[in-house]
Parts: sequence; structure tokens; C-alpha cells
Amino acid sequence: MGFFYGLLALLHSGAKRLPFSLRFRTSGPPLRPDMPSPIADTLQFLRTNDFKAILAKFNERDAHPMIQFAKYSISGGVATVIFATLYLYFVHLFPGDPDATGWPKFKETLLPTLGAFMFSNAAVYWLNTRWVFTPGRHSIVLEFLYFTLVNMPGAIGGTVVQGLLVSEYAWSKPAALAGFLLPNVLINYICRKFFIFQK
Repeated sequence: MGFFYGLLALLHSGAKRLPFSLRFRTSGPPLRPDMPSPIADTLQFLRTNDFKAILAKFNERDAHPMIQFAKYSISGGVATVIFATLYLYFVHLFPGDPDATGWPKFKETLLPTLGAFMFSNAAVYWLNTRWVFTPGRHSIVLEFLYFTLVNMPGAIGGTVVQGLLVSEYAWSKPAALAGFLLPNVLINYICRKFFIFQK
């Protein structure tokens, strides 16, 4: 989150040393009439408000979809760090047989992945309900159950890709972590946004 606040501070300061202008405009037509409306609206908001107003809007739940997606991305980044840290810890704790191949090697990725998924799923649910989306479409228990079920296609697909990278292509378990993370981002955002949370 510090990176985002630093970027906003840089934008707000005018940054005269850069080879292009980032100073806020307070009036005038949109910079590019052909730009899609959500992007143009976001840029116009950034140009016409001070840092304090931008920060306040950023921390509101009822934020512009572009801001909401940025907050979702930050929450996902936190969950990714939690997942990766726990996964690598569990891989270190349960190293498995270095001579295993095929299915036995594939199975060695399952326990670390499951353990890391449980903790990171709970953490990202908490962040999403407190900061990104508005809960209330379902009861808390049902909402968490749906949230977890929506994560399952990405998690299962990621686990399969990760296991195949380790068992069939001899990737190290830490390197194969990327195979778990990539399938999750867009599937989870779309399902959380339109199926689980109120808005």
C-alpha cells in the first residue's frame, strides 16, 4: 500500500524532473476524448482533487470501479505474500523425497498448497470485507462459504498446474509457485465482485 500512496504523492507534487508532466489539471477538456469513460473519469478525479481527498476516496467502500480494482489488487497482493510465505515454509518443513517422480512428486505439492491456501483465503476474505467490497448479500457464514467456493476453480487449476510443473517438468517447488498464482486473479475478482458481495 505504501507504493500506491507514494505514487499518489508523486502525482500530487507535480514531479517537475520527469520527462513528462504529471501535474494535476483543475479545468479544461479531457486529455484524450477517445479514452474509455472509466479511465477518463478516474484521471479527471485525480487531476481535480488534492491528495487528502484522493486518499479519503480510496479508503471508501463505495469507490469508483477503477479504485476498487486497485484496492482488490492490493488485497490480492497481501494474500499472495501470505500464501507464498506459508507455502515456502511448508515446503521447507515437509521437503519430500528428492528422488520421487510422477504422481508421488505431484502429491508432495498438495499439503503445502492446501495449508497455505486455507490461511491466505481467510486473510483475503477479511481484507475484502473490510476494505474492498460491501458485504451483506448473504449471511457471513454463507458469504465465506461462497467466497471459498469461488476460489476453488482457480485454486484447483493452480494446484494441478503447479503439480505438473514439479512432477513432469522437474521445476523446483518454489519456482512452480507461479503456476498456482496465475490462474487465480481474474476468476476470483469477477466472481467476488458479481456473485458474492453487494458491490
